[in-house]
Order: sequence, then structure tokens, then C-alpha cells
Amino acid sequence: MSQTLSLYRLQQTDTTMERILARLEEIEAAQRDDAPLRAVQAQAEEREKERLQAERALRQAEQAVTDQRIKIEQVESSLYGGKVRNPKELQDLQNDLAALQRQLSALENRQLEAMIALEAAEEHSHTAQQALQAAQRERQTLLESLLEEQGRLQKEYEKYQAERQAILASLKAENLALYQQLRQTRGGVAVATITESACSACGAALPPALQQAARSAAQLTRCPSCGRILCGY
Repeated sequence: MSQTLSLYRLQQTDTTMERILARLEEIEAAQRDDAPLRAVQAQAEEREKERLQAERALRQAEQAVTDQRIKIEQVESSLYGGKVRNPKELQDLQNDLAALQRQLSALENRQLEAMIALEAAEEHSHTAQQALQAAQRERQTLLESLLEEQGRLQKEYEKYQAERQAILASLKAENLALYQQLRQTRGGVAVATITESACSACGAALPPALQQAARSAAQLTRCPSCGRILCGY
């Protein structure tokens, strides 16, 4: 195989390996990036916190109603128990009872509001938990897919590594050095094919004699415009 064709094959191999490495880096980044899942988890935790707060608020409202009813029972016991007979004291007890009953009505309204708030909080928490479970399943599926792709790409990379070593063994040191220099200075394209009598890399027109020379295995032929190695095969 000619040196030019070997260099062209090396470039194809290097380009493929670079693409594989870039994808492997993307996979590793995706494996580390659990920000979307953590956002959903934080939302679920916040909704659960709100549910617990609503639950505590309802217990407090229920306790307030219970305490108020006990107070009412105590006043009613004094009012109707027969022990208090003084009209003034009886009137005061009746006034206290009326005030306590008004307060009880307000407390019962708060209890109802707390019950409604808890129901809403429970629904929101349940919805957030379902979203979290879905996100966890999605994350697990993604990780499994990435792991499978990672394994396949690593095997492909090893195969191309072996091919690259075989190509390197066929190249002259000076030709390899030129190739590496051009790869660094020409955007990764050291070897250009001839397309419609022009350099495929820079588009410069190539005379027939130069095209014929690029098909020769005797020496490397370079584009007079961009300096890349020309491959006429």
C-alpha cells in the first residue's frame, strides 16, 4: 500500500477515534449529570414538607377545637349545675358561654380550612412523588443505555487502536511527522482527496499532472494552495 493511501487510512482512523473519544466524554458527563433528577427530587421533598406542615396545622386546629369545647363544657357545667344562683354570676356565665361558642365557630372554620389545605397538600405531594419515581426510572434507563453504548464504543476504540498501530508500522518516520504537523495546523485534515479536479479540503483547482502525481505511490504530493497531502485514490 502506498504511503499516501496509508496516511489517508490513518487520518480516517484518527478521526473516528477522536469522534469515539468525544462521545465517551459526553457519556461520562451524562453519567455524572444528575441535576434534572435532583431538581425533581427537591420538588418532591418540598411538596412533602408542605404536606407535613399542613398535617401539623390540622392537628393544631383540631386540638384548639377540642380545648375550646372543653372550656364550653366547663362553663355549661357551672351555668346549669345549680351551684351558681347569683343572677349577676349567671349572667356573666351566659356571656362567657356565648363568647366561647363564637370562638368555637371561628376555630371550626379554621379546622375546615386546614382540612382542605391538607387535602391539597397531599395531592401535590402524591403528584410530586409520582414525578420523582418517573424521573428515577428515566434516569435508570438512561444510565443503562449509556453504559451499553460506553462498552460498545470502548471495544470499537480498541479495534481502531490496533488498526492504527498496523498502519503506523507501514509509514516512514518523515511522512508520519509531516502528517502529524498538518493535522495540528490544518484543522485535523492532513490528507485531502481530489474531488472534481480540486482539493477537497481547500477547493483549489489541481492541474492534471498534479492529479496524476497524487495517484502515484512513489512520493507524497501536496496541494500547492493549502499544503495538504493529496490522495488521488
